[in-house]
Amino acid sequence: MHVIFKKFAQYNSTMTTSNRVRWVFDCGNWFPSESDWSKASRSIQLEEKERIGRFVFKRDAKRSIIGQLMIRKFLSEATHLPWSQIKTKRDLNNKPIIEGFNLNFNVSHDGNLVVLAGEENISVGIDVMKNCYRGGKTLNEFFRLMHRNFHLNEWAYINKGTDMKKISSFYRFWCLKESYVKATGTGLTIDLKKICFVPKNELKKDLILNDTKLFIDNKLMSDWSFHEYLYDDYTITVCIKGCITPVNFKLITFQDLISNAEMITEEDEQYCKLYLNKEEEP
Repeated sequence: MHVIFKKFAQYNSTMTTSNRVRWVFDCGNWFPSESDWSKASRSIQLEEKERIGRFVFKRDAKRSIIGQLMIRKFLSEATHLPWSQIKTKRDLNNKPIIEGFNLNFNVSHDGNLVVLAGEENISVGIDVMKNCYRGGKTLNEFFRLMHRNFHLNEWAYINKGTDMKKISSFYRFWCLKESYVKATGTGLTIDLKKICFVPKNELKKDLILNDTKLFIDNKLMSDWSFHEYLYDDYTITVCIKGCITPVNFKLITFQDLISNAEMITEEDEQYCKLYLNKEEEP
């Protein structure tokens, strides 16, 4: 089974009627001014601001702060609370949560994209990967080291076709695994070789696939669904507990993110200047 969609739609605040949210932000088109960085950094919790300030490169800081803004916007819209009353904390698995509401949310980033999936009363995990090998090792050496994280049947699927096909398949399976362990909260401490995904169809642009099956120790885990998207040269996978209709992603801008934001920390000119003086990436 698959669901057809035309393209990712633009976010529209007047159309937000559900706590089922899928957002994507393109950092490649965002070059924040000192004023933008000030607004963003003052709109998140102090401990997150300090964590983001420790990044060496702008690229990593941008992706992280956008993820925090996405979380706070989702929680504000879902709870109808002002930003100043949104308080998250991290659980034992370092996953951000909000007490008093059964809201589940997850953020991922790679390349220029930051993505968020939000649900109410449903466990959710998300992962995004750019379908481009950027490692320092040869592809053969990379695969030799990484194959231990995959079931034999998965690796047979990955290790066929052209190098480009192998890379795309590798990132597809990695997104499936990451989204699952993020949804369950187990992290990558689980034995990934016991997890076996069985795709029925190839990923295609303008399609949301939701027919990939999960087996653990050869047992079908029918209570988990996986919604797979191919967006430009990125693979995005959302893992959901239960059988539920996929939701299309909305492209969200910086102005969308801060439209209802409140400044919850003091102005910090030095913090902004430190960011502006950093290199964009390694």
